[in-house]
Amino acid sequence: MGRVENLFLPVLYPTMTSPTSALLLAGGKATRLGALREQWAKACVPVGDTTPLGFLIPRLATAGVERIWVNLHFRPDQVREEAERVAPKNIELRFLREKELLGTGGTLLQVSSLDALPDLVVNAKMFTDYPFEDLLQQEEPGVVLHSGNDLSTFGGLQYHEGRVTGLAPKGTPHSDAAAVFTGICKPSPQWLTSLRKSEREGTLCMVRDGLLPALAEGHSCRAQVHNGWWHEISTPDRVDAARDLLGHP
Repeated sequence: MGRVENLFLPVLYPTMTSPTSALLLAGGKATRLGALREQWAKACVPVGDTTPLGFLIPRLATAGVERIWVNLHFRPDQVREEAERVAPKNIELRFLREKELLGTGGTLLQVSSLDALPDLVVNAKMFTDYPFEDLLQQEEPGVVLHSGNDLSTFGGLQYHEGRVTGLAPKGTPHSDAAAVFTGICKPSPQWLTSLRKSEREGTLCMVRDGLLPALAEGHSCRAQVHNGWWHEISTPDRVDAARDLLGHP
């Protein structure tokens, strides 16, 4: 709690059930964006007439998400303003400002301590045609993998018979048993337990410190391989490719 400040929370009223929620991870430092970093956070980089937040938030709302958490660190005011600009009126936005980056696992832990465990976690630096409702409708935890990207560039996860079996580090040959992790997942309470037990100093990784230790303890996680399109924009070249993908100059 000591590293979190300025929680921008709306007034809440009691409800019988928790709203369907998602966590958008938008706090990254954008260190590989080159000159683009001088103007933009990754989640706010213009790609044609949209941005990653402008692309993702309406799609999450269409899939049935009612509450969206967004973590803030690099260019926090820009990220918050963009999220508020693009969010449909029926979406409740909550913001977690991190004075120091907590890591994907640390952010998940913090949001879950302030609210319920999010139904979805999505990295806010991508464009994809993946239907988020598919993962929301699953009762068990799961991760979305992508078959069309290079494991030597991104790394990913190994799977067998629709279940995650372990990590596929960068350099792993692409095969039917390993694919790139898209940054889209339905987390599990067991991941939180593993994250709380982690002895790693500094930032926590949701996969390395949450998912993988949970697997080692016998907990299962579905692997859903997406064969449509998925594109993340961590570098200027990938931003240009995203513009081509979406048909924008």
